[in-house]
Amino acid sequence: MKNNKLRNKLLLVTSSFEDVPEVPISITNDDSHYPIGMGYLYSYIESKGVDVELLSLNHFDYETCYKKVMDKIKEFSPDFVGLQLLSSNRVSSYRLIELIHKEYPEIQLILGGIHTTIMYEQLIDKYPFVIAVLGEGEITLDELLHELNKEQPNLRSIDGIAFYNQDLYKVERTKPRELVTDLDIFPFPKHELFFKDSNRFSGCIITSRGCFMKCSFCVLNPESKRIVRYRTPKNVVDEIEHMANSFPQMTEIFIHDDSFFADNKRVIEICDEIIKRKIKLEFVCSGRMRPLTEEMIKKLEEVNFTRVILGIESGDNSILKSCHKGITQSDIERGFKLFAKSKINLKTFLIVGLPGENIDTINETARFIKKMQKIKYVSYGDFSNFLMVYPGTEVYEIAKSKGMMTDDFWMGDEEIPVYIAENSIEELKRLGGVLSDNISYERILTWKGFKAQFKLIPTLMVYFGKRIIARVRR
Repeated sequence: MKNNKLRNKLLLVTSSFEDVPEVPISITNDDSHYPIGMGYLYSYIESKGVDVELLSLNHFDYETCYKKVMDKIKEFSPDFVGLQLLSSNRVSSYRLIELIHKEYPEIQLILGGIHTTIMYEQLIDKYPFVIAVLGEGEITLDELLHELNKEQPNLRSIDGIAFYNQDLYKVERTKPRELVTDLDIFPFPKHELFFKDSNRFSGCIITSRGCFMKCSFCVLNPESKRIVRYRTPKNVVDEIEHMANSFPQMTEIFIHDDSFFADNKRVIEICDEIIKRKIKLEFVCSGRMRPLTEEMIKKLEEVNFTRVILGIESGDNSILKSCHKGITQSDIERGFKLFAKSKINLKTFLIVGLPGENIDTINETARFIKKMQKIKYVSYGDFSNFLMVYPGTEVYEIAKSKGMMTDDFWMGDEEIPVYIAENSIEELKRLGGVLSDNISYERILTWKGFKAQFKLIPTLMVYFGKRIIARVRR
């Protein structure tokens, strides 16, 4: 490939999620999330001298998404287009790949994201003109762009990619990219890309990468190998302070780590640094029920963590064990008792339909969660959070082994499937209804819900009373 001039313009795109309404929705309507991974890519590649633009279109309907991308290409004339593929936006991404390649065959399409990392072979088989970036993309993408500007690029020299070898007529994957251990080398994500609308009041931050667990329904580990890497507390709070100064309308920061509580001592150090700098914001984070210390929870409250989101998934010990959650009922109960000493609001996730689920495990989950709600009330709406199947997970391999689906599914237009290898949709709805009757405040006005939750009514009234008082005081 002969280059007459430096190809230096990159358009990054994250396209429409499935099941988006026909009317376009501004990203600011989902105030607690934005594609921060793309913000990291943007900042790092821009720091290397590349002219970068980003379209964040997850919450637009398909046709609006396609029009915005094609209009931007016409305006910006990029040399490269990088598409973030998640299982939930793969359908719109496929359409964009086809549209862009048809109208602008000279543009090099580069695919990244977790779906690309897992399913790169079938993607490149169908679209042999793309290059796939596997795993963490910052350094790999930078090296790839430099290589593509050479007169005779050698893709084999770039670790962490896959491409179609025209000489061998097959998909070729290069040596895996070594994980970055010093995360402080990366510039802060380009948060201003997502704060263009003054109605955004919540920022996002990632303080670590990776997770040390191997939950059967999660797809994080194929590239990170259960290795957690941390930013230093100073670097984390430097970013928080930068955001607070840059976006005065921001009132909350959501920490989106996969394993924020993995090192309780480090969390305390981050909190101490926030206190030292007198940063006055609300904070939200997700975490695990293990490890948890009373000292860390007190520090979270002192810094003004208003919500903590914890993944429980099930209240049945056999299900917790079979999905490799790494916690037991005892761990969950200990966590509830620790948080009961604080004013921090808890939100916990439950999943209906994990392998082995039946009416007995649902009844045990209902019994156990009601016991936890008496310790510290956690509210649930009507329950329809069924287990979804994602490529690269143990659940996916089970689904395939039971004949529920094949790899070909992911090149089609169907939505991400519910795990129905053991329970039909109708049975899952029945199980979800049983759980809702027992723990959902929305069911308290039904006869079944009233009977199931009668003993919880005093606890529920205290909970909502405190919420109303807190809201009035704001």
